[in-house]
Amino acid sequence: YWNLVIDFPCKDFVLELSKDELSESIRQSTSKRISDKRVAYLAEKLTALANQSYCAVKKTSPILEEVRYYGKELLRLSEQRQTVLDQMVELAQPLPEYDILLSIPGIAETTATSIIGELGDIRRFQSANKINAFIGIDLRHYESGNFLAKEHITKRGNPYARKILFKCIHNIASASHTNPCHIADFYEKRKRQSQTTSTKPHTIASIHRLIRTMYYLITHNKLYDYTSTQNR
Repeated sequence: YWNLVIDFPCKDFVLELSKDELSESIRQSTSKRISDKRVAYLAEKLTALANQSYCAVKKTSPILEEVRYYGKELLRLSEQRQTVLDQMVELAQPLPEYDILLSIPGIAETTATSIIGELGDIRRFQSANKINAFIGIDLRHYESGNFLAKEHITKRGNPYARKILFKCIHNIASASHTNPCHIADFYEKRKRQSQTTSTKPHTIASIHRLIRTMYYLITHNKLYDYTSTQNR
């Protein structure tokens, strides 16, 4: 995406090229292998957008160079981020919990590494509930006289771990089409039974179940097995 922004910061750069020239420029803008069908789609899409848009500056405007500069910076930062992630994965691979987390459907290398990085050694927690409190998804209860407030999560813990596990639930749900998981089953069941459109409460409830699963597997040094969860 950013390569295209760098090459075509203004619609004039698109419209001045023929269809074949535009297709070749798109192909050269990425180091990845890209199919002819994908190239044709992008060329058609770019041309349509260029015809619909109005450029606020001239083709010679220095603002376009600024756009290119920020595009290149974003690419550089993205590459740097990937380098750091690769180093994190390399450090996490020897740890026993790394393979255990990977055995859970929907959890890939980057997610497993991020969980280890934010939670540390899960074995140090006395229970799964302690992990809930550590990341701030334990419930806040307030009661005064006859008034009982609606319960909310405390959000006092690690916000990065919350975000990682929040995304993790949606990854598990997506992966369940080919790799079944009892956490995804629980999530989908909660959604079907709910009368509200918000999925956040179901996601938080599923995070609780995911944490219990991770805690059990890691403390017992076991890989995830979907069939064993069906017997409980």
